[in-house]
Amino acid sequence: MPTTDYDIIVIGAGIGGLTAAALLAHDGYRVLVLEGHIAPGGCASSYERKRPNGDRYIFDVGATLFAGFRPGGAHHWVAHRLGISWPVRPLDPAMEVWLPDRRVTRYTGERWLDERRVAFPAQAWEAEGFWREQEQIAEIAWRFAARQPALPPERPGDLLGMLAKVRPEMALLLPQLWRTTGQALTARGITDRRLRTYIDGQLLISAQAVAHNCAWLYGAVALDFARIGAHYAAGGAWSLAHTLVGALERAGGQLRYRRWVQRIITHNGRACAVETDKGERYSARHVIGNITLWDAERLLGQAVPRRLARAVDAAPSGWGAFTLYLGVDQAAIPAGQAEHHQVIACYDRPLGEANSVFISAHPADDQRAPPGQCALTVSTHTNAERWWRWRTDDPARYREEKAAMAERILGTVALALPGVRQHLRYMQAGTPFSFWRYTRRHHGMVGGMPQHLANSGLFSLGPRATGVAGLWLVGDSTFPGQSTAAVSQGAIRVYHAIRRAG
Repeated sequence: MPTTDYDIIVIGAGIGGLTAAALLAHDGYRVLVLEGHIAPGGCASSYERKRPNGDRYIFDVGATLFAGFRPGGAHHWVAHRLGISWPVRPLDPAMEVWLPDRRVTRYTGERWLDERRVAFPAQAWEAEGFWREQEQIAEIAWRFAARQPALPPERPGDLLGMLAKVRPEMALLLPQLWRTTGQALTARGITDRRLRTYIDGQLLISAQAVAHNCAWLYGAVALDFARIGAHYAAGGAWSLAHTLVGALERAGGQLRYRRWVQRIITHNGRACAVETDKGERYSARHVIGNITLWDAERLLGQAVPRRLARAVDAAPSGWGAFTLYLGVDQAAIPAGQAEHHQVIACYDRPLGEANSVFISAHPADDQRAPPGQCALTVSTHTNAERWWRWRTDDPARYREEKAAMAERILGTVALALPGVRQHLRYMQAGTPFSFWRYTRRHHGMVGGMPQHLANSGLFSLGPRATGVAGLWLVGDSTFPGQSTAAVSQGAIRVYHAIRRAG
């Protein structure tokens, strides 16, 4: 079995893995990234579909709303460190949210104040108190995050370093550690189901939880993404990953595609090498896994420490995504609408499972669809384990459920884009099994863990969560969770930690 030595091996070319790889390569480390797919980006990537008639589409794998590019944001810091420019442009409004009986435009900046008062007049005074509290908490949290604390602290040095970055204003956050967003709403006397449904929808797409069980500190920040500035990546989500790949390779780092890591090898309790499905073995001083907690357990095999096994047992199940990739005539997109839409069909049904969908539509980006058409990505939260069970145990039912879900999603999309069926040129559906096929994520789960009190903030998992020396985790299973900005923040922490370790 061929063996090659590196300083750093990164498993997976998602945004977290590529960010850590590019930063370390920039500092002179010998870095190798191993990616099983044929394109970088992981769940924040794109793919090309060519039709027999010559039509060509570029679809984003998932939602295409990005943040963290303004001063103080993780992407901004990475760009400054690497000397790169991101191919992004700001979005305002960030999205439109379609409730069953009204439309809410999520502006950035001050326009949001007027919009929320008009959209939710029933308890405008109580709601304004909630929003002011949310924004105050988020502002403090953003300033703290910009100082790059080692959260959650895993070693005494992490704790000391974090305490050095604490400011008096953060005393306001301490009482919030044990509150849910639902409790914050109840404390303000907010019972308006329209407002609460709106907040549930926003939290579901940004925190993987709804208000009644979403940690308030995380929820306050999650509700703030649109206010501080949302961005779109020109040419598709994969342009972010390709920008990082360019930085990695210019610094001498390597990226090899079509390499699924099958095993993480340890020696005396320390990660020292990996093996791929090609029969290759690569050794390194540090292994960075851009993988989920469950997949870390799988790749370690018999070397799994009890600490990791306990963490896996205690972890809440994550969501999967059911996606539709649509090629439509531009006539299906009403003029003047936002480029992103969250649509909630019914107040009386749980969110997800086609009752709520997220639509990404960028008609002005002519790189991604034939002339006169637009490439849309539509997703809904779904139970990943159920799709996995159907696919493995009952393929016929899997196909039936897949077709039925696609039809229900189209019905929800039509609430915002009434002409979608009439102008439909192409459609492809993806299930959590599809995500597993292209990413090997456990059961095809996406978005990381739901941000409940027990596993959020100080109680979340850090990069040393496996308990194996020399093995670091990045990605949405570790703090601060989902989004390209969040996984980049986690990667920055790993970068600093490895530099200190040598």
